Amino acid sequence: MDRKLRAELEPLGVRMLDGDVLALALPTPTLPPATTTNHYVIGRSRALLVDPATPDRRAQDKLHQTLALLTANGWQFQALLLTHHHHDHVGAAMPLSQRLDLPIWAHAATATRLAGEVTVHAEVSDGALVAQDADGSQWRALHTPGHAAGHLVLQNDQHLGMIAGDMVAGEGTIVVDPRDGRMADYLASLERMAQAKPAFLAPSHGAVLPDAQAVLRHYREHRLAREAKVRAALPTKWTPPHDLLPAAYGDVARRHWPLALRALLAHLIHLEEQGLAQGDRGLWRRAG
Repeated sequence: MDRKLRAELEPLGVRMLDGDVLALALPTPTLPPATTTNHYVIGRSRALLVDPATPDRRAQDKLHQTLALLTANGWQFQALLLTHHHHDHVGAAMPLSQRLDLPIWAHAATATRLAGEVTVHAEVSDGALVAQDADGSQWRALHTPGHAAGHLVLQNDQHLGMIAGDMVAGEGTIVVDPRDGRMADYLASLERMAQAKPAFLAPSHGAVLPDAQAVLRHYREHRLAREAKVRAALPTKWTPPHDLLPAAYGDVARRHWPLALRALLAHLIHLEEQGLAQGDRGLWRRAG
């Protein structure tokens, strides 16, 4: 990138990452401690804006100005791509799609969840090539369900940088809520991401994570350790899940227990799928 363009982008808050990856953190109604969602530009000869998220009009203007500068300097934008359907990832999708005359791309499961709210113009399948850098390297979409059924991550086939969406976080944590995701899928997706051997992880919230393998290993080990606590807390009598929180999530501040309860339910369902727990009408007990 030439010095003049860099000087024009820096006052807008644009960060330059590996290859042709640019990042702009803009305010969204996300879960604390995060207050922003990273908006990524990938590719140049075939460029995408990933997760047009901010609902703030002034922030949308900044995003529009950024894309206008890039377009004037040779970036060829083809679409807006959504990693998944959550509100802090899609807030600018419709207004920017109309303003920039760009289609919205997402996985089929995301399109289904957003029906009536956001128009997805094209569905992105697992393994699809979605963007291309100036050096000819290409970005591939990987379907990584778990946090959300239609979640996608994006990896460059040469630089191996990975746009990780909400599979990991540079600040805060990742919630697996049974209303949206599935713990077994999340664990499998973490493993798939590790097998892809990314050079770094660029999450939707917080800073870039350079030691990708260590991060993915930590996330998986943390989930399994938490699940062991949930299993150990399960009694043989039928019990409401809320009663398991002190033993299974005693290290988590009580103000976060409503979110912890959703994750606990995801773990209970995963234990039931393994034959280690039983659920009935909202109550749970140890199997066997």
